[in-house]
Amino acid sequence: MKQKYSIFKDNKTGTVTIKEFAELEKGLFSLIFEETFDNKILQAAIEEGKDALIAVIRTPDLYPIAEYAEKIADTIIDQFQNTPTEAPIELVFNDIQLMQKEKKETPKAEDEKSVEIDDLLDDDSDSSKKNSNASEKEKKDD
Repeated sequence: MKQKYSIFKDNKTGTVTIKEFAELEKGLFSLIFEETFDNKILQAAIEEGKDALIAVIRTPDLYPIAEYAEKIADTIIDQFQNTPTEAPIELVFNDIQLMQKEKKETPKAEDEKSVEIDDLLDDDSDSSKKNSNASEKEKKDD
């Protein structure tokens, strides 16, 4: 699924509007949510750093994942520092590409875990062999 964020800095009203869209059909985006922020609040957050800005733009209704939030924050910072025009900027993200990227990174972590589990299983089997050998000796002694 593709997601699109439209970021519009309106100097007349002193606000930034972020609109979140989702692709319902190929090439057809539907508005999911719209959030408006005061320029003064965003400017103060920018001065504190990108993490502070991300904390401000994430709301209960608009909560992009970390990778998207960082790119949105970078775009807002750019609008405040470099872009004097009032044209909306659109960011399009493809969840499938993100999943494929994560899938390529995941096998290493799974291999490490499986080795740990195998080690645990080997330890258990060794101790169970010792216990079964001890119980066989006890039976012979009786």
